[in-house]
Amino acid sequence: MLERTYSSTVTKTVISAFKIGTGTTDPLVSDTSLQTPITGWYSSGDTKTFISGYPSFDTTNNEVTIQGFVSSTEANGNDISEFGTVNTDTSEIMDCRSTFTAISKSTTDEITFTQVLRLREPEA
Repeated sequence: MLERTYSSTVTKTVISAFKIGTGTTDPLVSDTSLQTPITGWYSSGDTKTFISGYPSFDTTNNEVTIQGFVSSTEANGNDISEFGTVNTDTSEIMDCRSTFTAISKSTTDEITFTQVLRLREPEA
């Protein structure tokens, strides 16, 4: 996403959506996609845009917060254990991937994912 900051000709869209999956391997800096994405979980595909109003920016604390919502009618029957943020280009770019203890998703569950990215000063 450095292109959006440093290039005079931007060719990539911003990170504005998320994916969910069932992968359990620890995230690596080299990850370019989820380990095991859940396909077709959202009515219009495999990715869903962030909740309205997100991302939100806190310039005082150098933080950006995103939220993604999975409704009671989405991704049922899956053990969701990974979450990733992506842009919406045809060749999408994943910005972050997180894993967690699996949530066995059913029609009685709604899930809100909250991710806070924080920039900090380098340690001396």
